[in-house]
Amino acid sequence: MDKYICLDIGGTAIKYGLADSRGRLFNKDSLPNCIAKDGVDAFLDQVMGLIGSYQKYFKVQGAAISMAGMINPQTGEVIHAAPHFPGLTGVNLVQLVSRRLQLPCWVENDVNAAALGEYWLGNGRGAKSLFCITIGTGIGGAFVWDGRLWPGHCFTAGEAGQAKLGSRIPWEEGASVTALIRKAARLKGVEPETLNGKLLCEMVRHGDKPLHRLLRETVHQWATGIAAICYLLNPQRVILGGGIMAQEDLLEPMLRDSLKKELLPVVLEGTTVAFAGLGNDAGLIGALYNFLAREKKKKLTIPVIYCTILRYHFEHAPLAPARTQRLITGYSSSLSLY
Repeated sequence: MDKYICLDIGGTAIKYGLADSRGRLFNKDSLPNCIAKDGVDAFLDQVMGLIGSYQKYFKVQGAAISMAGMINPQTGEVIHAAPHFPGLTGVNLVQLVSRRLQLPCWVENDVNAAALGEYWLGNGRGAKSLFCITIGTGIGGAFVWDGRLWPGHCFTAGEAGQAKLGSRIPWEEGASVTALIRKAARLKGVEPETLNGKLLCEMVRHGDKPLHRLLRETVHQWATGIAAICYLLNPQRVILGGGIMAQEDLLEPMLRDSLKKELLPVVLEGTTVAFAGLGNDAGLIGALYNFLAREKKKKLTIPVIYCTILRYHFEHAPLAPARTQRLITGYSSSLSLY
């Protein structure tokens, strides 16, 4: 059974585990991310050490990585680091893993990976198109069409949290869980560090009316952003991820009411809005999906190029045997479907 090391690198923690080619995870665990405390070099040593430790005990076929920030998916370079990854812009994990550990590696943005995971094995299964929104420290998004990410011209498609949506501030500054907690702390006269999304929702369940109003306002802001995405892209399915989405029983009725106000009936009825089904495993599973898809494409690239050259040669060599021409042309055409 083939085994792959999967990493989901967040600002405070690195989740990791082994997986097989069907997306089944084993030996899952997490450890604190040292980048904020010890810097980039220590962080890179931490990642290399983690992957290398698995190589000692397992025959690992590759490393599949998900991490925050704007990533060039074709090269693995961090083109714009997330705020909690200071100094990581310009770093290329694909090259580092390949050179230091002699191991195939692919890196994808964390929200993109979560979207791929939900498409493959989560609540996005069977959808022709889906938009995944992750709401947490910030707000990120990813659009999947027919099993493929839509990266955009400079690999920033889906960065919905940066849109201002008619406001003076980006969507994530007003509607992320970080913003919600900041407002709740001010309302209650406490420090933001004493609250989190789960605790806030519990306080709402126990009858805290001011927090209930605040949560409703925030959920309505989510609906406003979701509506804009639906009108622009018209996805078949919208998947909502992030730790706070575990409070689905409380949030779903609020969101449904707000979406009725924001969307035309024809759009509302034609769009399925679902909460993420893979929870904290979405990034790990999506990173693996990305790895497997890119490795498959890479293995087919050389035969396609070779057959394209041969086809060109035979098309311009009228004396070549007709049977050979048909074989080469047919083989090249079949590979190009991938």
